[in-house]
Amino acid sequence: MRNVSYRPFLIAVFFLLAVTIPAGNAVGFDTHRFNPDKRPPARTNQEVDDEIIRTYRRDIAARPRDAGLRIELAKLLAGRGLLPEALEAYQQAMALEPGAENIQLGLAEMYRQVHNDDEARKVLQTARRQHPQSVEVLRAMGSLEVDAQAYDAAINAFQDALQVSPSDESLKHGLAAAYLKKGDSEVALRELNIVLRQNENDGLARFLRAGIYADAGDNEKALNDAEKVVAAKPDYMPGRILDAKILVRLKECQKAAEILRSTRPSPALDGDGLFVLASAYECAGEKDLAAGVRREFEAASRAEHEITENRVQSLHLVEEANALAMQNKLKEAQALLQEALTKNAGNAFAYSQQAKIYFSLEQMPEARAAIEKALQLQPYQPDFLYVRGVIEEKEGNLDAALAALRAVTLVNPREADAYFEIGKICLRKNDRAQALDAFKKAAELEPDEKDYREAVGSASETRP
Repeated sequence: MRNVSYRPFLIAVFFLLAVTIPAGNAVGFDTHRFNPDKRPPARTNQEVDDEIIRTYRRDIAARPRDAGLRIELAKLLAGRGLLPEALEAYQQAMALEPGAENIQLGLAEMYRQVHNDDEARKVLQTARRQHPQSVEVLRAMGSLEVDAQAYDAAINAFQDALQVSPSDESLKHGLAAAYLKKGDSEVALRELNIVLRQNENDGLARFLRAGIYADAGDNEKALNDAEKVVAAKPDYMPGRILDAKILVRLKECQKAAEILRSTRPSPALDGDGLFVLASAYECAGEKDLAAGVRREFEAASRAEHEITENRVQSLHLVEEANALAMQNKLKEAQALLQEALTKNAGNAFAYSQQAKIYFSLEQMPEARAAIEKALQLQPYQPDFLYVRGVIEEKEGNLDAALAALRAVTLVNPREADAYFEIGKICLRKNDRAQALDAFKKAAELEPDEKDYREAVGSASETRP
């Protein structure tokens, strides 16, 4: 970072040299080095970020008790997509300031981003006990539980938050959405009515209410809300589609068609939109246009159905392949995995299972290639990171193996197998203290596992 402040000075020096040194390199000055075409390329944003990260790490080494530095580093790492490293920084900050609400919220969000809702929930539950009046903690809990389809828990969280902050509109949206997803439209409507009485320009509340009215067949009220949504936010396609759907019901077919026709020929309409547009044309008597859009709708529906069906079949094939692999029928398992990938090239678990089979056959290049494909699709899946780790360990790349396995424990601190492998690698590196810590963690997580207990005993023995 300090180099930046010297840059204007260096530029001035270079300019001075350029205008004072005689032509012909009379004093041995290498003039071609300052040819603009031969200057080193400017640093990329990633290189700048890397330098900032290094600066933070140096500062943390100098001030190891500064939790704020670790929080800032965590945010930077998260922005770069380095989520396991961001988790580690948040965990270290949490160890320094165990009850800090901002750290708890950041850590929970990182767990959510790596799809570990169980750990996110544990962090938030602890935060709620420590900060029972925190609106932000309750908001985060409500959002988590909605996504987890635990709607009663979400409703409780939003209701508790509203007791603290009764005018918070986003909390009211969350509460209404939770009731809607639970299927309790009547209560959701009541909550939305309260929101709109307080703020008639709340577009989200109006859109949700329009949907409830439409589902109940109250088309006039639904249309009133839907038209206001479209007027306020004309580019919001769900609002336009809902508006057109209601207009078709009310036999205002030409108007419905116009609302959706203006989006053409861009591919902005999904299957629902195409269906409504075809219905609008049909209702308006434009048979040819209706037939053309309906063909589009049928083609889109077939394609969507085929994609969905292939994904389901691909998952079943991986399950069958796993069963065959357990029976040591590796050739047959590989054939099924290849079929699974033919049906869905985005099935990361098929690549992971391929990697495990290649590993068992000691075909390390193929195993590595397969697991890297899996990780490209799902970078933070603990099982995939674990497989990468054991492949690196098998090939003797102990530092890379430790990095992968530690990433597993950051993404999911309850992966006992990863701690066990870390312990084994630390022993190979003659780091008995780290090995013992790892074995103890594995045994703590799975106390009934004999191998883990024996590893703790072995690592505890003093060398002769």
